[in-house]
Amino acid sequence: MKKIILLSSLVVLSYSPSAFSWGKTGHRIVGEIAQRNLDSKALKGIKELAGDDDLSRLSNWPDEIRSDPKMGYTTPWHYVSIPTGKTYFDQKRNKDGDVIEALYRFEDILRDPKAKKEEKLDALRFLVHMTGDLHQPLHVGLAEDRGGNSIRVKWFKSETNLHTVWDEELIDFEKLSFTEYANYLNHFSKDDKKEWEKGSFMDWAKESQDLRPKVYDLPEGGSLSYEYNYKVKPVIEQRLKQGGLRLAYVLNKIFGNEKLTKEEMETRKKIKENI
Repeated sequence: MKKIILLSSLVVLSYSPSAFSWGKTGHRIVGEIAQRNLDSKALKGIKELAGDDDLSRLSNWPDEIRSDPKMGYTTPWHYVSIPTGKTYFDQKRNKDGDVIEALYRFEDILRDPKAKKEEKLDALRFLVHMTGDLHQPLHVGLAEDRGGNSIRVKWFKSETNLHTVWDEELIDFEKLSFTEYANYLNHFSKDDKKEWEKGSFMDWAKESQDLRPKVYDLPEGGSLSYEYNYKVKPVIEQRLKQGGLRLAYVLNKIFGNEKLTKEEMETRKKIKENI
């Protein structure tokens, strides 16, 4: 991996989650939905970078490389901590990076005509994965409970933590392959598609932040089963759908050479200045 991709970045207070993100199935669902919504230019550009590997195949690489001790520095790029009632810019970011800054950085690498092919491929892998992360509410979490990792719960008969329930258990509970789940979710009304294909990484992170009260609406004693699953299933499925559709939206703009807006340029500048 080239250092041009892994340049130092600056982040909101971090919580170093012990769990991975969405689990393999969740990330593949996001990647598969995105793959099905790419336009011809994006399909061609991605094939030139990744060959026969589609987005679902690329989606889990950033988690897999964390098993290499040399790649541990990438861990903070999977999440961001923003206190309740605060915004991303209300505090200085940690020097090690966060999911919001990283997404803008990897998008810029994919847009850079001077970047090498291997650099762009790594950027694509991270962009696919971290767009999924951004849509998991506990990856825009609270530092005090490490994005739900410190909240012990029982999932049916198993002792676990709230973060793992959202990353893995709720999705695995459906007993579907990622392609089956993507088949169920890859349907959008015209209004939803129009509304969801708006905004930016910053806006979508704010959505995750705003969904945290629903995530933390736990029964006394923290025993989670059918009722909790029923209550939050619409939330988690919408976030998977939004993550996939928006990933395609971003990639279609990148490979279509759509220029950044003045607002997008200003956001990048503000992120860099907020050290």
